[in-house]
Amino acid sequence: MEGKHLMKPKKTNAPYVSSRFLPDYLKKAHDATFAHESVIRASEHCVCFYCGHSFKPNEEAKLSWIAERPPRERTLRCPMCAIDCVIGSASSFPIDDPEFVLACSEAWFGGISRISDGKPVEKLSYVHLILD
Repeated sequence: MEGKHLMKPKKTNAPYVSSRFLPDYLKKAHDATFAHESVIRASEHCVCFYCGHSFKPNEEAKLSWIAERPPRERTLRCPMCAIDCVIGSASSFPIDDPEFVLACSEAWFGGISRISDGKPVEKLSYVHLILD
């Protein structure tokens, strides 16, 4: 699944609801995307709930972290789309299950994500700025 995007099946007018994953469970999964540096570093792979990008954090050339207020750990941004909604395999959530990833995306982004709309995301490019 590495480097692939999870895409939702054909869009319908009905909102996506998962009978397998309850809202409280999805909320806990979303909480696991915040202040989670030690979990990400312990993870073999990660997935983004916004764009569906799957990657190995230890093999990424550059990871972009958000500093949180101490004593919280840093939060990882997705290397593909830069959204701060990445979850790691060491979190114990079933991140390899496309239904779980879709349910998380729908629960948090309400149908407005690259997983929901099925559109691919171009890889983020970092630009170095020099300011005087």
